[in-house]
Amino acid sequence: MIVGIDIGGSTTKAVAYHDGIAGKTSVTTTDPYAAAAGALAKLFLMIEKNLGDVRCLALTGGGSQKIACELLGLPIQKIDEMRAIGLGGIELTGKENALVVSMGTGTAILAVRKNGEEITHVGGTAVGGGTLIGLSRIVLNKFEVDTLWKLAREGDLGKVDLSVKDITGGSVGFLPGYATASNFGRISDDASQSDLAMGIINMVGQVIGTTACISAKANGLERDIVLVGKVAANREITDVIQGVGELYGMTMVVPEMPDFCTALGAAAAVRDVDS
Repeated sequence: MIVGIDIGGSTTKAVAYHDGIAGKTSVTTTDPYAAAAGALAKLFLMIEKNLGDVRCLALTGGGSQKIACELLGLPIQKIDEMRAIGLGGIELTGKENALVVSMGTGTAILAVRKNGEEITHVGGTAVGGGTLIGLSRIVLNKFEVDTLWKLAREGDLGKVDLSVKDITGGSVGFLPGYATASNFGRISDDASQSDLAMGIINMVGQVIGTTACISAKANGLERDIVLVGKVAANREITDVIQGVGELYGMTMVVPEMPDFCTALGAAAAVRDVDS
């Protein structure tokens, strides 16, 4: 069995791989070594395995740089994070080629071709989950992103955003009247926290979606956009991003377990080398 561990700044995720995904778990990142060890212990408890069942640990993410050559006596291989994201994206979808959009604190975009033989970091945006949290704190005085998701479910964008129809009375070019002309361009005096929360999510989602569409067109991957990362686990924002994709005539998918993409990709990298 191979275990892929993605040691992120806030969350550490672990995936057990043996002829497919055998188990997965996550823990809060404190100290990188402690978080990785804790995720491993929690994973073993869930799938009823032990150290003797593990052939290799595949570590990735920023925190992996702080771990030397072994963890709990097990050998480790460190996998470049961009490679892990790319491999995880095609592993989750079964695609041969894909534009993988990884939404964490910021957003990284990778073009993956030939079943992962070619992986190119094509760009991204500093807008991502960190932006959602920061704006939620400034605008709403809320410090948990889960609160933002819950508030937004009752939000009305008409009290926050200016639409194309508001300006022109109808559609313009390929843009329908309901398309956003200006994020936060129509703040109503009676806009509620729910309305503002929806406005924040809409703005961040549209920035990510537009960046992804431009990147997909530049790389000929308009029908193969894959949304992954912790942010992608929430329908409130992926609906917005996919709406942008529909506007540009592109196809975006959110695979199951998008937040475990990088950990899975790390395990797949070791598997591919060994096979």
